[in-house]
Amino acid sequence: MISYHQIHVEDCNIFYRKAGSPENPAILLLHGFPSSSHMFRELMPELADWY
Repeated sequence: MISYHQIHVEDCNIFYRKAGSPENPAILLLHGFPSSSHMFRELMPELADWY
């Protein structure tokens, strides 16, 4: 299950998606400009069991 979050850091609002158990190792999927985290929508559920 993917959850959606937003955090405010100084003058920026940052949107991020999170999946998997917090007890598993973390992996950070970075995208380039002008793409978005939407490109990882199918990959994240595949990785969620391990990361």
